[in-house]
Parts: sequence; structure tokens; C-alpha cells
Amino acid sequence: MARPDTTQYEFTNHLINESSPYLLSHAHNPVDWYPWGDEALERAHRENKPIFLSIGYSACHWCHVMERESFENETVAAVLNDNFISIKVDREQRPDLDRIYMAFTTAMTGRGGWPMSVWLTPDLKPFYAGTYFPAVPSYGRPSFLQLINEIARVYREDRNRISEQSTLLFRQVEARINTSLTPSDLHIDMMEQAVGSLRANFDEQYGGFGDQPKFPHAVELELFLRYFHRTGDSSYMTMVEQALKAMADGGIFDHLGGGFARYSTDRWWLVPHFEKMLYDNSLLVSTYTEAYRITHDERYLDVIRRTLDWMLDEMTDETGGIYSSLDADSDGEEGKFYLWRPDEIETVLGVDDAKLFNAYYNVTRGGNFEGRNILNVNGNSYRVRDESGHDDFDRFLKDCRTRLLAARATRVRPLTDDKILTSWNGLALSALCRGYQVTGDKRYLDAAVNNAVFVRSQLFRKGKLTHTFRKGQRTEGEFLEDYSYYTEGLLHLFETASDDNLRWLEFARILGSRAVELFMDDDGVCYLRPESANDLIVRPVSDLDESTPSPASVLALALLKLNRLTDERAFLEAGEKILHALSGRMKTQSSGMASAMIALDYFLSDKIEIVLVGGGSEYDKMLKSLFMSYIPNRLIAHVADADKRTLPLFEGRISNDGRAQAYVCRNSVCNLPVSSAEELKAQIGNL
Repeated sequence: MARPDTTQYEFTNHLINESSPYLLSHAHNPVDWYPWGDEALERAHRENKPIFLSIGYSACHWCHVMERESFENETVAAVLNDNFISIKVDREQRPDLDRIYMAFTTAMTGRGGWPMSVWLTPDLKPFYAGTYFPAVPSYGRPSFLQLINEIARVYREDRNRISEQSTLLFRQVEARINTSLTPSDLHIDMMEQAVGSLRANFDEQYGGFGDQPKFPHAVELELFLRYFHRTGDSSYMTMVEQALKAMADGGIFDHLGGGFARYSTDRWWLVPHFEKMLYDNSLLVSTYTEAYRITHDERYLDVIRRTLDWMLDEMTDETGGIYSSLDADSDGEEGKFYLWRPDEIETVLGVDDAKLFNAYYNVTRGGNFEGRNILNVNGNSYRVRDESGHDDFDRFLKDCRTRLLAARATRVRPLTDDKILTSWNGLALSALCRGYQVTGDKRYLDAAVNNAVFVRSQLFRKGKLTHTFRKGQRTEGEFLEDYSYYTEGLLHLFETASDDNLRWLEFARILGSRAVELFMDDDGVCYLRPESANDLIVRPVSDLDESTPSPASVLALALLKLNRLTDERAFLEAGEKILHALSGRMKTQSSGMASAMIALDYFLSDKIEIVLVGGGSEYDKMLKSLFMSYIPNRLIAHVADADKRTLPLFEGRISNDGRAQAYVCRNSVCNLPVSSAEELKAQIGNL
């Protein structure tokens, strides 16, 4: 690869050859940054210097603030360069390092977040940590410059004490990172306990969980849907609908361009933290899809379409890979790209249309965010709709949004983190498949297939799955989240695609088998990295859901499904082992185990498999009927080419004269086959 031209910059550091946009954005800081790796770690040992470890990500607003205030400051840089080995890490490239050092940061300070700032001894043990530090003393906190001068002094004068304290802290936090809880029997009461704990934290006034900031919690809402399906308790369905509608109406949803911001800074979903993450949008599409299957509410379908359209239009690479995120900032200001003044809207729409549009989206002269407006919908909006006098108010709104979106496109855009994370692409693959199933929009299926082709051909090399990819550069190292999320995505693609879909099941089988080999121990405990990873002070596990679902829980569910599809007992044994390893935490920390509860629900429920054979228009109608029905623990097997029906599920299930037939099976016992969508719908209803 050609070396970058750095002649136009005063400073260039060791990040210049990295692939991460986040790391590259710091490549011309006066701080002598290194990426995490042998060169930096060996230098710290050789010179016996402490390490300053800074962990962040491209879409992080306060990461940018700290860079402007401190890392671009030559006085600060001089202190760092003289006294520390400075290492910059993209948390999305190294979730293992982020997991380890966030545990230390939280233990030391009682809180976590990014940018994460950690000081380590040369043997990688933390002795001081925090998050954002200001450029000047404020709120009782020292400036970053004061802090690093003091840390450097203490390290010079009392190195032995720091070493002793870091060793003691390491022992204490290591136990927290990999706490092994006594396994428990697997029973459905765990699920009841989990939804009860989550319900206690539900905001009955504004929807969602907790107070502020408020995150979408898509997986928890999906668990509520399953619990409603299992028990018939409609209050859980009511909570899901309240949250989904509040998010879709609020400023957390981009009403012009589609897609959701990462979280709301307030209880009522109005003011987002404006960054958009691929994982949030993927998980939310999946949850809105499941809610749509139950309610057939067109509003949910609209959200699904607009979010997936954003994913295709703004986040998908020509290779088929899908980018990671959009920044919160543009033109040096958080959220500037998304904000509007009434006069700007009038210029684009004209006075009359702007008046109605502004009334619907609550745009005012005073604004709702720093003198400008975040578009949002509330109860008043529906009154505006009713009193508008428009024959087709939705078409009017769509036309206005299209014109404003074109005007917004002329603004300075937020930066796109265009690295491709295999794990998040697995979540997106599931979302695209689910979105296609309920919309019938073939663009989503095509994008899903293109993504799988790209990952299979470009990111699965020599039997190993690449974690990140950008412009031809691949990172080294294998991660559990890539294998678990992408295996689950491939299972969704297998049931969705009609052409050559067995290849996606086979790819899922390969990834699932390798995940068990690399990441699972004899007791079913799943680690984020293989045992061979040699640059970690501790090998972290992945029990709890965080911003994304626990990779161990997702893997357990995928393995259990693979067992039903392939009849390979090893998958069942591995999936059950993982659930048993998670059971102690499911019993004691149930509210943080939603994805594990979903896997548990599948494990303990009747196994529903629906096999389609034959072809023709009735076959398509039956498949559509299945896609539109909420059957949370079902598997669908259909292969268009009769010669390729090699799965055990197809044994003895044949089509007469090529006509479509469907077999609905519960725990491997099948009903009589049906040959029409109406008959199939009736059998599904009886489930």
C-alpha cells in the first residue's frame, strides 16, 4: 500500500497507516500516538514509561471536544510525549480492550463513557482512569494538563507504590470482569423475573426504560413481545407500542432522512445525541418488524422502510458492506446538520406549505434546541393532520420532506465512519431480511444477499472471519461478536432468500462450528477473544447485554436453530451448555439478560418448523403469509430447487406434481400438508 502524503501537515504520528477513520483523525495531532500493538507496548517496557490509553470512536461528540481542547494542544502533547507512551484505540475495532478497561474505569470512578482515559503500568495494569477531562479546571475537576503533570510526577517519585496498587486493583476488577456464577436450572420463571425487573424501570408516562438519557433498548422490547405472545398479558404489548410510537414521533428519529440517533438526552425522546449507529438502527428495525407482524400498524412499516432506505442510501458501500456510523457533529457543531429555523423551511417550501409543515413538526420561531428546531411529532401534530383539509396529507408531508432533504444535502455533512464491522453487518443482515419479509421490497433482499456475498468472499479468509474492513485493509484478530451476529444473520437470510439459500445455511454452519471451537470453554463460557489472543491482561467474557446484545446469548440461539435445521447434535449440546453457563447470571441479573431470555424462550418452547415445497404463485402466497405472521420460535425451510432439498427437514415431505405444499410441524410431529395460503394461515392460527 502506498504511504500517505504527509507533507502538508506539521505533525504526523504512528496512526497514519491505520484503517480506522477515528484513528486517522488523530494521525496529525502533536501527540505521538501509537495504535495498540507490539511497537507501543514494547517501547513502554523498554523505557519503563506508563501508558496513556485513550479509547473512543468516530461518532463520539466528547471525543472530538477533547481532541480539540487537549490533543491538538502542543503544550499538552509535549507533556504526554515526554512522560507517557500514548496509545489511541477505536473501541469498535477492539471491543475486548474497551470491555476490559471500561470495567476498570467504572470500578475506579463509579461511571463510564467515552472518551475513556486510562493510565497503565508497562505491564498493562491500570492505576488511574476517567472519561472526558476539560482543558481548564471546572466543576471541581482538574484540567487535563494539570492531571497528566501530576500523574507523571507521582509515577516518577513513587513508582513502586503505583505498581502495588495497580496489581491489587487488577485482582479486584479481574474478578468482576469474569465472575463465574453458580449455574441454575433453566426454567421459564427466569423470563418472568426478567420482564418484571424491566417493567419496574419502564417510563409509563413517555415510554421506554429509565429517565434520562434514554436509550432505545430494542432487545428488551422484543423480549416484551415474546412475553406477551407467551402469556397473553396485553400490558406488555401496550408498553412496547408506547415506546415504539414515542421513538418514531420524537426527535431521536430523523424525520427527513430516516434512521434513529443513538439515544435521547431527555425523557420524552425530543433531543437526541445526534450520532447514528448501524447497530441501533438494525436492532430497531428488527423490533419494529416483530411489532408490525402482531399489529399490522402501517406506522411501523413506514419506520422500517425509512430506516432501511437510510441504510441503503447513506451507509452501504459499493462492495455490499455497510458502514458503522454517522458523526454527531458537522461543521464543528453537534447536530447542526439536522436543525432548522422556520425561515429556512419557508425558503424551501414556500410560505403556505411551510406553515402547515411547521405546525405538524412543531417548528417554532423560538426553537426547541439552542434556538433552532428538531423536527418531531406530538399530539398536536395529529390535530393539524385532521384539520389540514388535504385529501392526501401523507403525500403532502412526503413531498415536503423530499424537498427539505435535498436542501439539507447541500449542508456540511456529518462524517461517516466508513469502516465495515462484520458484527454490526450481521445485525444489519437480520434487519434487511426481516424488513424484506414484511415490506416485500426486493431492494432489501438484494442488499442482504450482496452483503453476505461480500462477507463470504472478502471477509472470510483462510477459515477466519475478519473483524473490520475499510478500503481493502483488514484488521487481524477474531471476535466472538462477528461469529455470533453474522451466524444469526445468515439464518435469517436462509429463511428469506429463495435462490440458492442452502449456501447461506452452510456458511452459518461453518461459522457456528468455528465459534464453538474458538470462544467456548468446556463449561459453556464464551469469551470475546480466542485463548491465543496474547495482548490482553485478562480474557473477557460476554454475558450481559450492553449497547448490543450479548454475543454469547446470540450464539446460543443460533446454535439451537442450527441443530433443528441440520440435525447435528453438537450444536444442541453447545447451545445448551452456553445457556447453562449463563443461567447463574440470568437468575441474579435478569434485567441485563434480555437476549439470553430470548434464547431461553426458544430452548424451552415447542419447536415450530414450517417446511415449504413445490412452487408457483400459491407457494409465494404461503411464504408471504408466514412472513407476515408473528410466530417467534418458528423456523422456515424452503428450497426452490427440488434436487437441493437435502436437509433432514425435507425428508418425506414432497410435492405432488410440483404444486406448493406446506408442512407445519411441532416438535418434529407434522400436521397434514396444506396446499393453499388460507389453509396454512388456519394451521398457523391453531399454533
